[in-house]
Amino acid sequence: MAGQHWVFGYGSLMWQPDFPYVERRAALLRGWHRAHALYSTLAWGSVEQPGLILTLVPGGECLGCAFRIAPGYWWRTRGYLRQREVAYRHIDVPLQTRQGPIRALTFAADPRHPRYIGKQSLERSALLVAQGEGRKGTSRGYLAGTLAALAAMGGRPEPGLQRLQAAVGSVMRRSAGQTQV
Repeated sequence: MAGQHWVFGYGSLMWQPDFPYVERRAALLRGWHRAHALYSTLAWGSVEQPGLILTLVPGGECLGCAFRIAPGYWWRTRGYLRQREVAYRHIDVPLQTRQGPIRALTFAADPRHPRYIGKQSLERSALLVAQGEGRKGTSRGYLAGTLAALAAMGGRPEPGLQRLQAAVGSVMRRSAGQTQV
């Protein structure tokens, strides 16, 4: 509907939007997929031990959450998101929902941003996710929150997310075994 403003989340925005909204819907974005391709050096990691978080890259599709912003809160929400999602390109995308198509603001990879590292090997990604801890929590918690949000919507996480979670578990077990004397 005209005059409605939507935001599409595919990572922590699914389970930690931190802005007022009046409706939440499962939504499918075609032509993009989520990838752990962005360092987190504040929220889910630090400069010394960066974590790894999601961004959208071209190709495939992505299940996430669409949030309809409360009337009168769009400009405030958009300003907040400009600060929160500073490492991303802010783009307008078409989404499919059970209730019909909508358009939403979302956040895609900006290869020019210094925190963008592109897709990494599974082992490198697992090491970054295992080590990251920042002011919002751990990169492991970020991954777990994303998987839980997808499950709560009745969606199946991409196999890559499941493989990454298993690889992070292996890194954590190896790390725990090395610290035991």
